[in-house]
Amino acid sequence: MSLTIPVAHDFVCPWCWVGLLQAKRLIAEEGAEIEWVGYELWPEDLPKPPPSPPKQVNPDRPPVPSRLEFLLMMDGVELPSVERPKGILTHNAHEALEFAKAQGRGFEFCEILYRAYWERGVNINDPAQLFNLADRHGLDQIGLIKTIAERTYADKIVGFDEPSYATGIYNVPTFTIGDMRYAEQPYAVLQRAVREAKHT
Repeated sequence: MSLTIPVAHDFVCPWCWVGLLQAKRLIAEEGAEIEWVGYELWPEDLPKPPPSPPKQVNPDRPPVPSRLEFLLMMDGVELPSVERPKGILTHNAHEALEFAKAQGRGFEFCEILYRAYWERGVNINDPAQLFNLADRHGLDQIGLIKTIAERTYADKIVGFDEPSYATGIYNVPTFTIGDMRYAEQPYAVLQRAVREAKHT
């Protein structure tokens, strides 16, 4: 039995880059279907925090891996080492993905957007870049740009913080498998949850 898994995500989140690869494995290994749900980490009306002061490092103390570094090690994933635009918004990218979903090309175009940002450093919120990606991959460019300009799917895209928390999403990615939410989890946890959900 096929299982549909909603995945709350945002393109510029490193955890979500891992989430994309996890989603591909769940499709290939468990026959799952993925429903991407757009969550903006930095919507236009959310003030950005001031930059954090540099951490004081004790040269005598051995380094301790971060939670993200542990996840990367557990899943055997590396973050692509390219220069990416910093602090970009993502609403336009989410609008573009919703447009592609309406054309039956949701997962495919989602991966295209992730790879453009993470592997090539493309500003995927720039309408001109989205126009080029649509052209290269056979999507209706005019329809996509019209969608972005008119914010056609704004009601389907959830912003942090309060609107997101109201839906039960506190981190991205969050995989909803059956009645449970799994946030920032290694693949083994997601796979086990899928297998259990298929047998309940």
